[in-house]
Amino acid sequence: MEFKNIIYSQEDGIAIIQFNRPDDFNAFNLEMLEELDVVLERIKNDDMIKAVVIKGNDEVFAAGADLREVINYGPLEVRNYIEKAHAMGLKLYKLSKPTIASIAGFCLGGGCELSLSCDMRIAADNAMFGLPEINLGIFPAGGGTQRLARIVGYAVARELILTGDIFNSNRALEIGLVNKVVPLNELEETTMKLARKLSRKPPLAVGMIKELMDYSQHLDPNIGTAIEREKFAVLFASEDKTEGMKAFFEGRKPEFKGK
Repeated sequence: MEFKNIIYSQEDGIAIIQFNRPDDFNAFNLEMLEELDVVLERIKNDDMIKAVVIKGNDEVFAAGADLREVINYGPLEVRNYIEKAHAMGLKLYKLSKPTIASIAGFCLGGGCELSLSCDMRIAADNAMFGLPEINLGIFPAGGGTQRLARIVGYAVARELILTGDIFNSNRALEIGLVNKVVPLNELEETTMKLARKLSRKPPLAVGMIKELMDYSQHLDPNIGTAIEREKFAVLFASEDKTEGMKAFFEGRKPEFKGK
């Protein structure tokens, strides 16, 4: 499939998805959501991909829904749009591979919500964040009401969603929305360095960690630790566990294969 709204590439086992609607501030229309869903499915099924980077350009990560498309939607049409946004965001969130949002410029509305589905967020010092939907008479319906509080806490999440305020990268770091802030000219290098580091981790363990940490958000701890125990035992039948421990005692770097 040829993509019109995103640029997809691979580099040393790292999948790179770049939003490519610069004249529209990388706003999400239906076609773009469908392309993102397709490329995420491709990444999910490609064992050669070990990590994922999602980015925009230096001026804008993504500005959310394409209002020129959405403004004339009726209830059923907007429900379909949100359903596609939810499906794509959930697919990103559920990927067994580590994901990084590399954020420069404006990261607003649905763009901010998409970044919440990533495991980590690295921001440039020119990044600006916000969920301003309340000012349009609506609310962030791309998963923001569900995921933001799990990252920054309920009090801060309520403040950001109810006020619709726009804030800078330092504030984002302060509240725990992003993992790191770097100068704009260092964003690419910092992101790819982290992606390469993550790509060398054991795929089986990475996938289990992501799944278990998701469970921790909604399962009773007794049930969560029971699942943790079983998955840990399964890893002791894996080649990656054998390789990791053998490499440790031999004083070398392990070479994991996801088996």
